[in-house]
Amino acid sequence: MRFQVLCFSVFLLFLFLISSNFASAQAVAATGWSSEFLPPAATITKTVDEVNLAFTVTNKSGHFVSNLNRDDFRLLDNHQAPQRLTFFQQRSDLPLHLAVLIDSSASVEYRFKFETRAAAVFLRKILRPGTDRAFVVAFNDEVKTVVEPADKPARLMSALKRLKPEGNTALNDAVIYACQKLGHIPENQTTRRALVLISDGVDTVHRSTLEQAMQAAARAQVMIFSLTTNQSEFEANSQGDAVLRDLANSTGGALLAAHNESRLEASFHNLEKALRNQYVLGYNPAGFVPDGSYRSVELSTVKRGFRTNCRRGYYARATHP
Repeated sequence: MRFQVLCFSVFLLFLFLISSNFASAQAVAATGWSSEFLPPAATITKTVDEVNLAFTVTNKSGHFVSNLNRDDFRLLDNHQAPQRLTFFQQRSDLPLHLAVLIDSSASVEYRFKFETRAAAVFLRKILRPGTDRAFVVAFNDEVKTVVEPADKPARLMSALKRLKPEGNTALNDAVIYACQKLGHIPENQTTRRALVLISDGVDTVHRSTLEQAMQAAARAQVMIFSLTTNQSEFEANSQGDAVLRDLANSTGGALLAAHNESRLEASFHNLEKALRNQYVLGYNPAGFVPDGSYRSVELSTVKRGFRTNCRRGYYARATHP
């Protein structure tokens, strides 16, 4: 008798599991969204042909807009509408992997202390221990990691205090190095990647080119925020600012002023707001071929008067046998 009751209980449990799975499948079919949108979604999986875009939206006054939904955007990948949207989040709180690149060449000696101090304050505000990770790279004639990826602001701040400016400026090398390092940090779910570059934009070492630096950012899907140390009002450096602007614009970032202490603090404050007001959108592109080719991205809003800050494209991740 007990054996019969036990068998009947197991049979009821089996029916319950089947009905639960069937209900989940019906929910997915009804919404058109992938299963990671159905609660409880503990992790966000990512397939080879899934593209993730982190971007911001501003209005005519330059203020961030963070209350739009997925139907408020038009997206083209290689001039085609995506095959399927897989993920959308407003004011993203997804993990952030951040690289801070500080020009430690002799040309920045007189402002180096306030640059490192402002960077330390920014890291303390933006990093969430256990969720975000950041590392610091210093560059002059050579490029070196001052502190490896960490989620403890204190470690990063301590490392910044030990830096001393000297030598020339290997700017392009530093961007390539940091992008590659960001791309290799292990991730278990959708992750935002950003790079903060504090420099005058002039590479005096010439081991690599600006084009190579921009390609490295596109391959690693990194958003670059350039903080220019040029005093535009008095010592215009159009060449350096043009380099920093190209790096930022091509990746969906921004060029911010940082030539004195008050400007730098204001720029870090704006950068903090940008990172806290990001949208993240995931999709499967139409006609995707994992051959390593470059694919363009065009993102706009349905409503007029808004501007999207998004990277211009990416390289289709090639699969290897």
